[in-house]
Amino acid sequence: MLNEALPGEIRFATVVGAGLMGRRIAGVLARGGADVIVHDARVESIDEAVEVARAMAADSTNPGTVTGSDDLAVAVANADYITEAIIEDVEAKASLIEIISALNDHAIIATNTSVLPVTSIAARATNPERVVGTHWWNPPDLIPIVEVVKGEHTSITVMQRTVALLEHLGKLAVWVERDVPGFVGNRLQHALWREAIALVSEGVCDAETVDLVCRNTIGLRLAQMGPIETADYVGLDLTRAIHDAVLPSLNTDGVANPLLTTMIERGDLGAKSGRGFIEWPAGRREERAAALAAHVSSQLPT
Repeated sequence: MLNEALPGEIRFATVVGAGLMGRRIAGVLARGGADVIVHDARVESIDEAVEVARAMAADSTNPGTVTGSDDLAVAVANADYITEAIIEDVEAKASLIEIISALNDHAIIATNTSVLPVTSIAARATNPERVVGTHWWNPPDLIPIVEVVKGEHTSITVMQRTVALLEHLGKLAVWVERDVPGFVGNRLQHALWREAIALVSEGVCDAETVDLVCRNTIGLRLAQMGPIETADYVGLDLTRAIHDAVLPSLNTDGVANPLLTTMIERGDLGAKSGRGFIEWPAGRREERAAALAAHVSSQLPT
């Protein structure tokens, strides 16, 4: 599949943002045969990103090229597909896309965001119908899903061409029809996180117990049977009875749990500070990242 011609006359791609997501998205594009230019305002990060992307594409039988450019205008001039992968900030993304859309009048412009409104990011773009949301999950080369989000002005053609490109790249592209905060995956994920943190905050159990239960119950079956199928499987009458019994006591806070604020104020930020809900001694973050990558890889079809 990755050796076939790129769909929709997409041949040249640009990734703006050479961080951990951007460089690996560039690698996926190059592995699928696109000629990719990587740009970043931090010039010192471009060479490393190019090296990572080239290494990812090396196992393809028909890889595209990967080069870097410190000139945004040059990087996007000939692109058929442009994706930004900069910081998760609406104003920063909107400003960048405004500039990109003025520099290139024909490319699909994708904003890689996990929760931010695509419509707001596209608001100042020339031809905002060219702007589409793409939520790549981390690590983007391993997680199959990419959520393709239709902003208020995104054209159907742009949606279709983006889905076709991502499918060509071997991704499981899902069409998200409404531009709601968090799209599909993160709305589900953070509904779970809200209740998990509430259980700890309210003294029902400790943090380790929350994760232990998740990993060894719902975590084992979610990869095979999602929540909607499970509701059907056990019966919607039973599902309704459980909801009537449990939902009234679930956390419904419309803002982050105060426990998070308390922990942040005392400097307990999680892995980056060495302590959050659990301890993060030196090397643990890297060990967990490697274990996660190995676990995800083991579940993917060969």
